[in-house]
Parts: sequence; C-alpha cells; structure tokens
Amino acid sequence: MYEVVDPVSNQPAAVFDLAWPNGLQQGLSDPVAVIPNEGHDLLRIANDRRYRAFTSIEDFRRYVKTKCWRS
Repeated sequence: MYEVVDPVSNQPAAVFDLAWPNGLQQGLSDPVAVIPNEGHDLLRIANDRRYRAFTSIEDFRRYVKTKCWRS
C-alpha cells in the first residue's frame, strides 16, 4: 500500500495497492503503480502524477518482462 499525498494541501489523495515512486529500476524507469479493481478516479490521480499505472496484474507482469529486465 502506497499513500499518495496532494502536493498543495499535503493531505492524502489516494492509496495505490502497489507502487514504485522511483521506478522499478530506481532512477532508470518511470514511477509505476498497480491499481487493479479501482475506479477511473484513482487511475486519473496516478496518471496526473506521471505514474505508469496498471489496472491488470497480467499487464504489469508483461511490462516487467518486456520493458524492465530483458535478457
């Protein structure tokens, strides 16, 4: 669980199920959030904060396998 804070009010804005705010490869990839079974509002918050957001675990797994650690 990762709490996202509103930068203006400094109040909690959302909670992502899983998140890597510095990227899966810290400093080398985009911030990533996994938010399955959530509404459009949470996806919008993730996108507004420049997270690569996944609503499907399978899509996230595919991203990791193909984009992050290529062999």
